[in-house]
Amino acid sequence: MPSVAAEYWSAAHVPSAIPVLLIEDDSDYSELVHHLLDGPLGELPDLQFSLVSATTLAEGLARLSRDDIKVVLLDLTLPDSTGLQTLARVRHEAPDVAVVVLTGAGDPAWATQALQEGAQDYLLKHETDERSLVRSLRYSMERQRLLATLASLSLTDDLTHLHNRRGFFTLAERQWTLAERQNSGLSLVFADLDGLKEINDRHGHQEGDRALTTTARLLLDVCREADIAARLGGDEFGLMLVGADENTGPEVVERLEQSVRQLHRQQQQPYVLSFSVGLAHHAAGTGGSLDSLVAEADANMYECKRLRQSVRLRRA
Repeated sequence: MPSVAAEYWSAAHVPSAIPVLLIEDDSDYSELVHHLLDGPLGELPDLQFSLVSATTLAEGLARLSRDDIKVVLLDLTLPDSTGLQTLARVRHEAPDVAVVVLTGAGDPAWATQALQEGAQDYLLKHETDERSLVRSLRYSMERQRLLATLASLSLTDDLTHLHNRRGFFTLAERQWTLAERQNSGLSLVFADLDGLKEINDRHGHQEGDRALTTTARLLLDVCREADIAARLGGDEFGLMLVGADENTGPEVVERLEQSVRQLHRQQQQPYVLSFSVGLAHHAAGTGGSLDSLVAEADANMYECKRLRQSVRLRRA
């Protein structure tokens, strides 16, 4: 069965000219992009882009509000806005539009942060050619379309409003592909809510549901927008941490502990939340597969539970 992205980019789904907005104050780079997208493309002669430009964020936002733009090429250093606030303002104005961040050789950290804050891709200015530009435009639109498709499908857990298992692994596969391409790391956190059956038996299913929704809220509080949070089934939850290094997973677990301690100080509950946690990390450029990462996190979680070495989140 073809993927959503493959179906989208079949001939029947490619528009005659895809409207692209370039927000860039460097006239030389703007001229290069116009030249690269002007006319038939070498590898994809049937694919065309209609490019319009803006030299300030204010001008770009005005175009977004009135034009049918599908993807934005965005410089993060503009005369009237710099840094990630530039991306935040574009996403606020046009949340359904794909964004490719333009970055120079000296600021790779901004590119990684931009992906964590919701950009679909980034492009190194000094390496821009027709192939890399078209690939980035296509990929960003595929990813934006996938996210929109996920939002319209039944991929959300009804109780917690996190992704369900299907939604989690659909997004996780995409993030794995992106991490391999960008040579970045991923971490996986599996957390099993200990004693859910006992909570249900002793205090009722309504209290058990409250424990699950509380867990979901706490997980959302400790992860970023780009991370993927899900209820994988029953009492099991998962977090995929995007752009992670080997310290990211333990830091997230520590923040989770702190959040629950604070919860216990503020609210009275007839039980103590406790989690068996499994961590796994995929370092950049080390190969492997998503299946092996999942298997490692799952095995670590059940070993933690078996040895009664769960992460205890106790009342202060």
